[in-house]
Amino acid sequence: MNTSQFGCFAEYLFAVEAMKNNLLVSFPLLHTSVYDCIVDSPNGLSKIQIKAIDESNRKRNRLRLTDRGDNRYKTTDVDFFAIYSKQRNGFFIIKNDGVLKSFTLGMKKYSNNFNNFAPL
Repeated sequence: MNTSQFGCFAEYLFAVEAMKNNLLVSFPLLHTSVYDCIVDSPNGLSKIQIKAIDESNRKRNRLRLTDRGDNRYKTTDVDFFAIYSKQRNGFFIIKNDGVLKSFTLGMKKYSNNFNNFAPL
């Protein structure tokens, strides 16, 4: 699976997992959108940016949470990051604070965020 296919796989897998958690998921029609999907929940609508990492082909388990221009995502553009870990076969759901520029897998700080769809 190439990088583009892996990214698409993670997006659809996120939608399936979100629906398993009784959340509604919508995808934008254009790929030029800043976010990858919208989650509709009792908490309201949330814009989600989905990232994916395959730890088996990387030296460092760090993932950059920036757009194609290497800019941080604004809190007005993206509400949450859903970071898919292939090795762990799940998602870390992290609120976008506008400051976080990278995510390192395995940090205890984020252990409660693994497959925790409740904040959405």
